[in-house]
Amino acid sequence: MPKQVDHGERRAAIALGVVGVIAEHGIGAVSVRSVARAAGVSTGQVQHYFATKADLVLHACRLFVDRATEQHAATAGAPPRERLEHLLVMGIPATPDQRVGAAVWQGFVTAAVTDARLAEVIASAWRARRDSVVELLTEIDPGSALPVPVLADLLAATADGLTTRAIVGDVDQDDARATMHAHCVALGIGTAPGQVCGSRPI
Repeated sequence: MPKQVDHGERRAAIALGVVGVIAEHGIGAVSVRSVARAAGVSTGQVQHYFATKADLVLHACRLFVDRATEQHAATAGAPPRERLEHLLVMGIPATPDQRVGAAVWQGFVTAAVTDARLAEVIASAWRARRDSVVELLTEIDPGSALPVPVLADLLAATADGLTTRAIVGDVDQDDARATMHAHCVALGIGTAPGQVCGSRPI
C-alpha cells in the first residue's frame, strides 16, 4: 500500500528550510536549490509545492505569523495586563534562536518593500496585533488621556524599536524587555513593579 504523504507537513518542512537559508545567508540566498538542501528534500519536491522563490518566501512568512498567533492565543487564561506585556515583548529575542528568528522576520519586512503579497501578510499581522492591543487596553481601562488606538500605536512602535535594537545588539535583550515593562508600568497598564514582562511563562 502506498505511503500516505502529509502535504501540510512537507510544506512546513520546506518553509523551515526557507527560514534556515535566510537565517544563515540572508533572504537573497533563497532559491529552489538552497531551500531543498536546507529542508533535506529534492528540488523536484520543492517545485511541486512552490512555483517561485516569492512563493517560498511568502509561505515561510505565513508560517511565522501563524506561530506567533498561536503563542499569543496560548496566553488566553492570563490576566489582561500580563497578556498585553507578553504580546508587546514577543518579538524581543530572549535566546540566540529567538534572535535569529527576529532577524528572519526583519528579512521578510525588508523583502516586502518590493513584494505586494508579502507586504499584505505582514501588514495584516500588524493590524491583528494592534487589534489585540486595543482590545486588551480597553479591558484594562488605563484612564489615559490618549485615545486607546493612539496608545496602542505608541506601544507597538516602542516594542518594534526595542526589538530592532536588540536584534543588532545595540541594547541587551533583558534590558529591552525591562524597558518595555517600565514603559507599561509608567502608563499604568503594566504588571506589578519588579515583575519583568516575559520573564516567566504565561
